[in-house]
Amino acid sequence: MASTSAVHAPAVRPVRGPRSSAVPRPRLTVVSAPRTAGGSMPFTLLCTLIVVSALAALLYLNIQMSDTSYEITRLQSQSQRLTEEKQALSETNERLGTPQSLERQAREIGMVPVTDPAYIDLDTGEILGETSPAQQTEVNPELADVPAEKAVPPAEIYDEPTTYHGMGNEGA
Repeated sequence: MASTSAVHAPAVRPVRGPRSSAVPRPRLTVVSAPRTAGGSMPFTLLCTLIVVSALAALLYLNIQMSDTSYEITRLQSQSQRLTEEKQALSETNERLGTPQSLERQAREIGMVPVTDPAYIDLDTGEILGETSPAQQTEVNPELADVPAEKAVPPAEIYDEPTTYHGMGNEGA
C-alpha cells in the first residue's frame, strides 16, 4: 500500500544583508477554476452573419453598377443617333432654306411672284397702293387635282422611342 504524506516545501531563509530587509513570504490560497462565459457558437454565428451580409451587399452593388453601365451605354448610343439626326436635319434645313430653293418650292405649289405690292399703315389700318390678283403663267399638273388638305404633307414625329435590343440581362 501506498501511503500519502504531506509534502513540505523546503524552507527558504531570508537573506539578510546590509541593504535587504526581511520580506514576508506571500500567503498562497487555493482558487477555483475560472468559469467560462459560454461557448464560442454565438461569436461564430455573428462573424458568419457579418461576412454573409457584406458579400450580399457587394453582390447587390455590383449588379446595380452593371445595370447602370448598360443604361449609360444605351443612352450614349441614343445621344449619338440624335446628334447625327440633328446634323442631318440642320443640313437639310440650310439646303432647303436658300432663296432659290424657296422660290422653286413656291412655284411647285402654285405661288407666283408679286408684281405690284400694297402696304398697310399700322397706325391707321389703311391700305396703301392698288393690288391686282396675280396671274399664274403655268399650271403645275402634279398639283392640279390634289385637294388643299393633302397638298402639304403632315409633319412626321421623331420622338418615339426606339427599341433597345441589348444582351438581355440589363433588367426591364
